[in-house]
Amino acid sequence: MQLDSFTILAAGCSVLVLLGTVFIFIWVRHRAVPALLWWGIPFIVGGAALTFYMRPGSDTDFATIALGNGARIFAVGCLWQGVRVFAGRRPAFAALFGICALWIGLCLFPPFLGNMTARIVVVSLVNGLLAGLAAYEVWHGRREALASRWPTFAVFLSFAGIMLLRAIVAPWAPFPVGAQPADPVWLAAFMWVVFGHAIFSAILFLAMTMERREAEQRNFAMSDPLTGLMNRRAFADFAHRTNRRRAGIRNATALLVLDLDHFKSVNDRFGHEAGDRMLKAFADVAESHVRPSDQLFRMGGEEFCFALPETSLEQAVAMAERIRLAFAASVLETGTGPAQATVSIGIAATHYAVAIEVLLAAADAAVYEAKARGRNRVVVAEPSSLIRSPLAAEPTRLTA
Repeated sequence: MQLDSFTILAAGCSVLVLLGTVFIFIWVRHRAVPALLWWGIPFIVGGAALTFYMRPGSDTDFATIALGNGARIFAVGCLWQGVRVFAGRRPAFAALFGICALWIGLCLFPPFLGNMTARIVVVSLVNGLLAGLAAYEVWHGRREALASRWPTFAVFLSFAGIMLLRAIVAPWAPFPVGAQPADPVWLAAFMWVVFGHAIFSAILFLAMTMERREAEQRNFAMSDPLTGLMNRRAFADFAHRTNRRRAGIRNATALLVLDLDHFKSVNDRFGHEAGDRMLKAFADVAESHVRPSDQLFRMGGEEFCFALPETSLEQAVAMAERIRLAFAASVLETGTGPAQATVSIGIAATHYAVAIEVLLAAADAAVYEAKARGRNRVVVAEPSSLIRSPLAAEPTRLTA
């Protein structure tokens, strides 16, 4: 049985509108993800645009040529905007509506309106450009590790390549690929290509949304709500991954254990609300004196641990002193007067294979030594403390 053009277009319209409706429904329930709305609109608009081609004489009708193709351009442009919004960027409204207005303006020019080859070439190049911009936006956000990101990039890049190829073969290929007389086989093949990309992109959009949500939940479980730093569970995971993947540390690495001095007296004198603000203030001071590659953990109470990769002992001591001095100079205004505190810091550094647990124990002993010496100082762990416990063949994971 051979399907006619009307049936193919009607089926395609139904599929696209259904996909768009699903996205709108999901967006209504998850308003915090506006990209879902941006991705739902183009499927509905693109499906509705197909109805223009079901009308008799659609190949010469102004509404079909100008509005139908304009709607398809707008649909691909909305997919581009959805990726921008998903990446946390503002929609490029001016660019999107400007491109659509330019197309309508060209259609008002009779020589262009009557030249099917020119129309197909322009529409293909514009849609290819928009798909390429969407692929770029997906690639631009690659720092966020989502498993579905690269398949999504490939789908957009593939569609952009197909549109470019269509622009090249337009003078010789049958409609709808080119300007030659329509061929049902070519129509069916072209629609399957378009629908295939649409379905794959819809699945991947939802997958990226779910992956981001899972990552956010995982990060929330491993972050300290008060300071915004990672928590003890995250440190345990960090230690496990470091020891398992690298069989211990094999480059210059330092671990800092930091403990606020007389923190109980701050709570007793100024109240627990001031104590919480003091912890947050310390976290802010520390973050302003470390590098993006450093990892900061709140281990519990007033105790913190900082992992400094590719850091020599001298560099670690200098960083610790900067943090200590900056925090000692900070003043917290409270309802009962200004509050200040200091911090004691223990450092363990190595440039050979040592388990994170060994470094932590050595730095912890050093911070107790700093407390015993009068607090508000930096103490470096004895080198012997790093070799008394060799790296186990199968390191034990720290408990959260």
